Formats: sequence, structure tokens, C-alpha cells
Amino acid sequence: MSGVNLIMNSYNYIKEILNDCPDFGLDMRNIKFKKLTSGKTNQSFLIEDDLKKYVLRLNSKKSHNYNIDRQRELKILNSIKDKSIGPKVVYCDQEYNFLITEFIKGTPLSLDKISCQDNKYLNDMIDKYQKIKINIPKFNYLEHFKKYEIFISKNSYIDLRLLKKLDNFYPYLEDFQNQDWKPVLCHHDLSSLNIIKTNNGLRIIDWEYSAYGHADFDKKYTRLSKTKDNFFDDLFGILDELWFLINDI
Repeated sequence: MSGVNLIMNSYNYIKEILNDCPDFGLDMRNIKFKKLTSGKTNQSFLIEDDLKKYVLRLNSKKSHNYNIDRQRELKILNSIKDKSIGPKVVYCDQEYNFLITEFIKGTPLSLDKISCQDNKYLNDMIDKYQKIKINIPKFNYLEHFKKYEIFISKNSYIDLRLLKKLDNFYPYLEDFQNQDWKPVLCHHDLSSLNIIKTNNGLRIIDWEYSAYGHADFDKKYTRLSKTKDNFFDDLFGILDELWFLINDI
């Protein structure tokens, strides 16, 4: 099927979705669609009329391959909706096939060339959402890694170099997981594309990997914490390798 036909099929599917959704104020006579290019896992579209803009995300059919919990994501999004942190949820279907959120206007924050002021804003933002209490279980990083490894081994191939990395890293990860750390809300994917600089400060999008995790994760991931940490460097590096292997399956 050609790319044009795929896009047209997606647009027809979006129209069906919007027709079946509760009315949230879109003028269906003047509606426009635009495919957004930043998402790596899902298909996302900007939907707008003359007055309003929203983002409709078609969730990947392979979400379970990435160990994504859509129910947990929705619970987290609803917990932060009134705190000027992430996008407000407009609608999510009961099967978690799609999600409609408000559109956040702004530009991605460059973490490579971040100003001192934006560095402080991002640090404050992370501190802010880490204080939010949500009734979800503590995230298990060891289990997450092993699920990735098992899925890849069943459906593709892990080279000996990466297998050796995993074997060497697992004892440290198990020790880390078993430590008595207090879980907090973590985004777990704070890349530049997911941190939006707006006229009213920073906002964070794409919470699909969020969970109740370790307090150091997000600040280490964004390099806000300048202290050298071999454990987190290895964790991020191996996790990226596993993720890209899954993405190619």
C-alpha cells in the first residue's frame, strides 16, 4: 500500500473516531488534519478547526512490546492535568486505541544548548511532578529490562556483545531495584522532543513510559545532574539499545 493510501486510510479512521467521540467543541465542517512527525512509537495527528487545536494519537498495536501500560499513562495524565505540567486529556477510548489531548504550542527544548534559566525551569518542573502522589505500584526496572530481552530473543536476535553487557549489568540492576528507595512520578523519556518551551514556561508531553520510578532517573537522563554516574550511564545506554531492537521488529 502506498504512503498516500496509508495517510488517507488514517484520515478516514480519524474521521470515524471523531464522529464517535463525545462532542468537545470541534467544528466538524471545518476540520483539518496534519500528521505530526516526532512520535517514534505511535502515529499522531494535529486536528483543528478555525478556533481549536488538539493532538490525536493512534496508539501502536505493538504497545505491549515496549511494556507500555496505557491505563497507567491515563491515570498519570489525569493526575497532572490541572498543574501546568503536561497536556490535558480530552478523550481516551475504553480500549486505549487512541488518545486525544490539548495541543501545546511551543518549540522543543534543546538539552544540548540549554540556558541556565531553562535548566532551572526544567529542574523545578521535575521537582514539581515528583511531589504528586498517585496510587500506582513501584516501577520494576529489572523486570522491564528482562521483558525487553525476552521479547527480542523470541522475535529477533541479540548479539553476543549486548548479551554480555546484560549479564554484567543485571547484578547491579537487581541490587538497585532491591534498595529501599521511595518511588516518585517519573517521565522516563525526557528527550528534547518531549519538553516544550511555551510562552508560559515548560510543558512536558508523551507520558507513555511514565511510572512511579526512581527519583534520580529523569534528572540523570536530561543531564541536569552533572555528577558522573556509571550505573545510570549504563542503564540508559543498554535500554536504548534494547528499545531500538524492539522498534525494528
